[in-house]
Amino acid sequence: MSEAPPEEKAEQPAEATDTEDKPQPAPPPGEAQEPEEDEDARASASDPSKARKLHQDARAVENALAALLGERNGIGNVFVANTIGLVDAGLPRASGGGRQYLPTGPIPPEALNSVIGTFVKPADYDEIRRRLRKQWLVLLRAPTGWGRTATALHLLGLECALGVDKLSPDTDLRAPSAPIELAADRGYLLEALEFDQAAALTEFALDLWRRRLADAKARMVVVISADTPLRERELADYLVDGAPRQDHHALVHSHFRSGLRAEGRPEQDLAAFPGFTELVEEVVGRSPRATDLADLGRGLCAVVAGRSTIDDVRSRHARSAESAFREWFESLPDNEHRAFAIALGVLDGMPLAAVAEASTTLAKLIQAAERPDQRDRTRAVFAIRTLDLVAQVDAELTSAVEDSEHGSLAAEVVRYRDPHRPRKVLEHVWLQYPEAHGVVRRWLRGLGSSPDRHVRTRAGVAVGLLSLAEFDHARRLVIEPWADERKYWERQAVLGALRLPAMQPELQPLINRMIDSWLPGRKATGRRLAAVAALGSLPIMTTAQVLKRLRRAADTDEDMMIITIADSVTTLALDEDRLDLVLGALLGWTGSNQVQVRQTGLHCVLQLIVYLQVAEEGSTDPWPGLLWIADVDRRAQAEAHPVVVGSRRATRRQAVVTLIARALDAQYFMPEAFRVIRRWVTTAERDTAQLEPLGALLADVVTAIGSSHTVRAHLSEWARARRGPAEAATRLLAVLDREEIPT
Repeated sequence: MSEAPPEEKAEQPAEATDTEDKPQPAPPPGEAQEPEEDEDARASASDPSKARKLHQDARAVENALAALLGERNGIGNVFVANTIGLVDAGLPRASGGGRQYLPTGPIPPEALNSVIGTFVKPADYDEIRRRLRKQWLVLLRAPTGWGRTATALHLLGLECALGVDKLSPDTDLRAPSAPIELAADRGYLLEALEFDQAAALTEFALDLWRRRLADAKARMVVVISADTPLRERELADYLVDGAPRQDHHALVHSHFRSGLRAEGRPEQDLAAFPGFTELVEEVVGRSPRATDLADLGRGLCAVVAGRSTIDDVRSRHARSAESAFREWFESLPDNEHRAFAIALGVLDGMPLAAVAEASTTLAKLIQAAERPDQRDRTRAVFAIRTLDLVAQVDAELTSAVEDSEHGSLAAEVVRYRDPHRPRKVLEHVWLQYPEAHGVVRRWLRGLGSSPDRHVRTRAGVAVGLLSLAEFDHARRLVIEPWADERKYWERQAVLGALRLPAMQPELQPLINRMIDSWLPGRKATGRRLAAVAALGSLPIMTTAQVLKRLRRAADTDEDMMIITIADSVTTLALDEDRLDLVLGALLGWTGSNQVQVRQTGLHCVLQLIVYLQVAEEGSTDPWPGLLWIADVDRRAQAEAHPVVVGSRRATRRQAVVTLIARALDAQYFMPEAFRVIRRWVTTAERDTAQLEPLGALLADVVTAIGSSHTVRAHLSEWARARRGPAEAATRLLAVLDREEIPT
């Protein structure tokens, strides 16, 4: 693998070779082999075990992100009770307090209510609100950490009763005729403004936007960084500078009280906890960012709830000591220790064996860079004991539960005592040692090809962290070469590398354009596959924009592209806020006149039928996800039609019924679809709570098909089968008898 794309090889001779002779380790026990590029799409869609793999991939990224951001308990859930999840996704994990970011599109009401409930007004808040009321559009400028996004959301949440949308990050204010449908009494947030767009922004363009907003009775806030270039005199009527915050204590108190309410505890003042006073004063005295103050309030709430200790919170908000940190790193006795420190920064909390192997590889690369003669071996195999190495870098050995392909197991892991040290180590090496860039980059490139899911994902997230300082450099030298491999493992590293940059408003437009530049064409190139995978997992476009791009990619007969599209659609469907748009898109795809689009759509439907499940209270077995969706819609008091297909609208139940009917009636998909329905019937045999909803769904499905003959034949066969779901199949046949239609 070359370190740079072909056009850069001449410019980067020192990094033109990478890991061509790098040994490929065997997959760890229980780790799945890399999917073959000729894997059958239909087999993948109908295999429930692939749902677990999809879940584990998503959780690996979340865990990697949590480790690098110092969130020891993780920062996200993929599967929780009473929401749509994945088959065999494992037990839900506690969601950490973590860093929040806003996906493009409608902002969930709970997120908006959380901001409104914890917000502390800046000194000039009333003036900003008055300006927004008067002129419909405001450019809010403030330094990073001031609380710009929270202020904008609070303003729009109070002024716009019908909710707030975050605009696509590549929205161009210089084009007032941009195809954005403005709705009455709705707010619109543009979270960042690119430098080149801001520098060229004119009063005339903003006047046109103001007219559009006034006509639609909508409002917009544009968030601008303090160092963004603007034509200040020309834009003075729209520009508002955020005043310095006067009361940092109030923000800590607000999030502390809000956290107690969320815990179901009575509200208390921080003064009731004298042990907190010193820490609060220490943190507030540094004039920190609003996000740090909010995090402190939530952390103190966790102490009261017994989920954390004051020492944990103090460590998290310890006074910055860069000089002490530099002394610690520079005091490490040799490159063996430095390599271990860097490897632990990337793989913090992973099994000791994985960290040791990665650090050995890095140490060899460092030695090769300092002593190019491969015959000059100066490293002794038994020179350093593990315990000495761990102690020297201020780390610890502990036990943790690791999730493998075949279940959970206990493992000895190594991690820094300070959960925030991993990020500090990587940033320190990157900022202070430019000669190390090429070595670390080559090492991370190699880790991105690891057969261990967690290693390759951690490598990707580490590259994403380093890319925050030089995104285009990381894109050319690491991210795109990974994508060009056209391999599943490297594709996982790409997704990990894009997660942190995708959380930065100023980088979102660049990532959008990069993905769009990867998508054109008809062949399943590595970059095209990576772009399709990223569309389902990165919150940088609206769901409609994502589905529009996936629809273009769906015109394919290549199995790897179909599998990747189906995985993206499944990931989108896990978010109930996106579910209606996903169902509407699949109704359009499966009804298309284009054969390949229709086939891809049916693959997606089959995968949703197989992969989705819901842990419903009162049931002994998880419900099939689409059955649960249809039944909830059936039992709803008011019939809603949220699923839009062209000019037609449908209920969720109608959409689910139509999609299942099309899968059962399509010759190519019929065998797999009926095997899934048999699994549903078998589950209903054990969990009778699902039997009546399943009968009602099948009755509607046969009505949609126009004939009950095939469904009846399968139910009769299952009723007669040895050890088959006889009772459930018989009762379902009775339901069809009551709902008989002419055949």
